[in-house]
Amino acid sequence: MTVHATDSRAAPDAAPLVVRRARASDDAGCRSLLASVAMEADLALSVRRRPTVEAMYALHARAWEQWVASEAGSETDAEIAAMASVLVRDGYVDGAVAPVGYLGDLRFSPRAEGRQILDRQYGPILSAAAARFGCRHFLTTIIASNARARRALTVQTARAARRGRPTYTLVREFDIRSIHLVLPRRRERSDYVVRRARDSDIPVIAALLDADARRRPLGYPMPEAELRRRLATWPGLRIDSFLLACRADGTVAGVMAPWDSAPVKQTVVDAYRGAMRRVRTLHDLAARLLGRPRLPAPGQPLHYRYLTHVAVPPGEPAVLRALLAAAYQAARRQGYHFLSVPAPVGDPLDVAYRGYLTTDIRAGLYAVTLPGTQVPAWLAEGPMPGFEMALV
Repeated sequence: MTVHATDSRAAPDAAPLVVRRARASDDAGCRSLLASVAMEADLALSVRRRPTVEAMYALHARAWEQWVASEAGSETDAEIAAMASVLVRDGYVDGAVAPVGYLGDLRFSPRAEGRQILDRQYGPILSAAAARFGCRHFLTTIIASNARARRALTVQTARAARRGRPTYTLVREFDIRSIHLVLPRRRERSDYVVRRARDSDIPVIAALLDADARRRPLGYPMPEAELRRRLATWPGLRIDSFLLACRADGTVAGVMAPWDSAPVKQTVVDAYRGAMRRVRTLHDLAARLLGRPRLPAPGQPLHYRYLTHVAVPPGEPAVLRALLAAAYQAARRQGYHFLSVPAPVGDPLDVAYRGYLTTDIRAGLYAVTLPGTQVPAWLAEGPMPGFEMALV
């Protein structure tokens, strides 16, 4: 579907924008746009994708669509004014596997502002994707401090509703938690022994991850075949990346896989603002004293690991704490700046982070629905819905 998105409020000499499916030749322009638009927060970050934008999608989605807006008649990848993606993966809905959507990579350059692209095109694009993929549930995330994005996406005007603009409903708040690795930590006593996984552990790991997914709204199914596929396709993810927290009798109580996304996604610092200026000053002072790497200057990438493939019993924060301690020690030895993990607000497991030096950026997980569609009550109840922060 190719449509023109123009607006009478745009500059008189502004060329019309065409909203269309992305072509392979658009990839460089999309990567450039991602790199040029920074997240609005005290720690302003932008994203570098490689080798292509879609390389990260293939790690978990079974289908996806990229949409771009470019100037009418433009055939070059340098003319991308806006972009967005619709990803579809498997997820648990009422105990059965169903398609689940994620809406990501929404970026606008100054040339795309004031064109009413969202009002005019968002509804038709999402409606067509929902029908094409048989997808009823879509999620997305917005940084809480990004007031402009929240206002543009979540405030539904009467005109936008008439044009079929999707509705955003907040279903869960969470913190993008950075666990700083600058300080050494003493070994703590624990009832759990943490070890590296072996090939023979794959069935157990898959079973733990799948059981955790089944208790979550829209959780990621993890049959053994899917885990083996991820081990074969995620760059740098190996079986010994997985940490297992074992009880005294040797049974596995919890699992976690620290993973460096740099082969497909780097996060670059654009600016330190507000409280993050003080955090950086204190961090770098401690880093100089302890011989640790300083936080990167603006324009340089952060060096960190995501905590992925986490399955911990909901009432056992000691399991999470044992896994955190092992992940912390390993990443600190290897010179990383921090570990990154989504921490749901009000989660009983949150006590596992006590005593760690952390920085939180509040974000919201939203259900996105077409007009006339109700958000199921179960999506906002119980544990955090299925969400792998490393892949967005």
